[in-house]
Amino acid sequence: MGMAEKRISVVCPWCSVGCRFYIVNVNGYPKKIEFDYDHDIRNHGKLCPKGVAAFQHLRHPDRLKKPLKRVGERGEGKFKEISWEEAIKEIAQKLSEIKEKYGSEALAFLGSERCSIEENYVLQKLARALGTNNIEYVCRMCQSTAVAGKGMVLGHPGLTNPFEDILKAKVIVLWGYNPAATNPVFFGQYIEKAILDNNATLIVVDPRKTKTAKYADIHLQPYPGTDLAIALAMLNVIITEELYDKDFVAERAEGLEELAKTVEKYTPEWAEKVSGVPAELIRKAAITFATAGTAALLTNEGVNQHANGTRTVMAITEMMVLCGYFGKEGVMSGAIPGAHNGMGAGLMGIGPHELPGRFPLHAEEHKRRIEEAWGFKIPEKPGITYVEMIDAILEGKLKALYVMGTNPAKALPNLKKAEEAFKNIEFLVVQDIFLTETAKYADIVLPAAAWFEKDGTAISFERRVQRSFKAADAPGEAKPDWEILVMLAKELGFGEYFNYSDADDILREINRIIPPLAGATPERLKKNLKGCMIPCPDENTEVPRLFVQGFLTPNGKAQLIPVEYKEPGEVPDEEYPFWLTNYRFVGHFHTGTMSHRSKSLSKRWPEEYIEINENDAKRLGIKDGDLVRVETRRAALVLRAKVTPHIREGVVAAPWHWDFNYLTTDVLDEYAKMPELKTAACRISKVEG
Repeated sequence: MGMAEKRISVVCPWCSVGCRFYIVNVNGYPKKIEFDYDHDIRNHGKLCPKGVAAFQHLRHPDRLKKPLKRVGERGEGKFKEISWEEAIKEIAQKLSEIKEKYGSEALAFLGSERCSIEENYVLQKLARALGTNNIEYVCRMCQSTAVAGKGMVLGHPGLTNPFEDILKAKVIVLWGYNPAATNPVFFGQYIEKAILDNNATLIVVDPRKTKTAKYADIHLQPYPGTDLAIALAMLNVIITEELYDKDFVAERAEGLEELAKTVEKYTPEWAEKVSGVPAELIRKAAITFATAGTAALLTNEGVNQHANGTRTVMAITEMMVLCGYFGKEGVMSGAIPGAHNGMGAGLMGIGPHELPGRFPLHAEEHKRRIEEAWGFKIPEKPGITYVEMIDAILEGKLKALYVMGTNPAKALPNLKKAEEAFKNIEFLVVQDIFLTETAKYADIVLPAAAWFEKDGTAISFERRVQRSFKAADAPGEAKPDWEILVMLAKELGFGEYFNYSDADDILREINRIIPPLAGATPERLKKNLKGCMIPCPDENTEVPRLFVQGFLTPNGKAQLIPVEYKEPGEVPDEEYPFWLTNYRFVGHFHTGTMSHRSKSLSKRWPEEYIEINENDAKRLGIKDGDLVRVETRRAALVLRAKVTPHIREGVVAAPWHWDFNYLTTDVLDEYAKMPELKTAACRISKVEG
């Protein structure tokens, strides 16, 4: 190795498995990646195509290098360069004016699962110093139904067990989750291994015959958004055939009688009519699951992103409770966040109804404790949720939005409406690494350092807290997000509350403020690259398995809350006869800000298309590769058709990393305010000529 070469350990910046590897840099410039075989880490030296391409976007010519100020119309993307001093002054002045004129409620802030826990912590603290709880991040559109549903039944939403426990599970259920494509390293190291080495039975619930479904012993293919019908029917079978763990339920749960009464009418035969899945298959899945002895059940957006998502999560969680699949080896359940720090951001209090540590806003003793540590009062009034912010902008209630490291102008449902809001907002600040779709509407754009260009901490879906280290220099004048926020806080006159000189200072404050993270100190994380599983209440402790003693509900028992069926927000009719759904590619990520600018990924996965069943295609005279018009009540897209037997009749599906969200509806889940991103009604026609 030459003198200037350095090998630096980093956490992968894409999905939430928490893989580690090394970046080799020469004089601050990332040269290549190296696999880490030495440390006892979760990916055992393996990486997926995104991991291998992990720093390609860092040196893309589009990187933001200087603060920008808008000079053209909103949305045109015309800007001039300004100095940091001017930019911060102008933002502070504008936010203060708007607060003065309309009150703190007119301000809102968006955090990011792409940024570290330290940066999200500083952002929500700044929002509250300005007097508002209008603070949100993309979990609202990704995991919020899972958080709400599991919270109601168990009192805690986290993944219950370490990855290794999957290897001992006799049955594995993957529901609305396709890890062979979206988390391939996790799939290969744990799920595939359990199937091959332990002869585990795999049950997959997904409208598409996914890469994961190819491994399945039982594959249920419901119409999108009807998963709740299957979950209720499985509960019906487990209860009526008395397949549940009677001792476990008697000791650790309450509400069985009410639940039994409610699900009596939801037979597999009823569910077949609603979901299109044969009753026998539902019965077989329920019996296989309940009699296994140990089981892992993992869900993802296919379950979460629905107007009935919280209900579905409750029903699925209740299945786990009935079978006693908690608090022991060989069981596991949870929902898988999309991004590498999805779980971490939420724990920081980036939510309109919660304090750092995920305590409710009205949890008085925690609130007092945090206020004492901070030195200022936390506002009383709960904030508004992500999708509701768009309505608030259009109604003139929300005047300023500060966006850190996220891209709502592509991630929100019903995008035409969102674009209308961004055109009309009084003041928009975007802090990011590229001029994203959202940044094109901004008044001020701030250049941020990317993940590998700073120190920071992330929490993987295994509840594992890990430190990632600075492995490259940021381009131009780009700065770490926390540093930008501290500059702004000082300009706003809050300097005394934001006295941080590095990420470690912020993490030490988090250790003091958030009890489950008290033991995740900078010293511990630097010494031990594998990190620690939260809760880690002190420096020597971690909790690999949740719910060993009891649940985190007020009385320690799981709540078997009765769940009634509710149909999706939009179902097909004569005018729009198809069910429309979406999925993710292994090679792209969320709105594509990073992956579309990664050479090897965009070359291998160049464009979106729509999958259509071969019988439907034949009926409509559509051939593979034809251009088709896909239309919902909100918008239309022209996409290339991919004719396939791997999707059921009556359903069409497209990847969502491009323009899919023009088509989606903004109907919300009643509990979690999650928009229905996973299903809509559409019509399809061949584009002639």
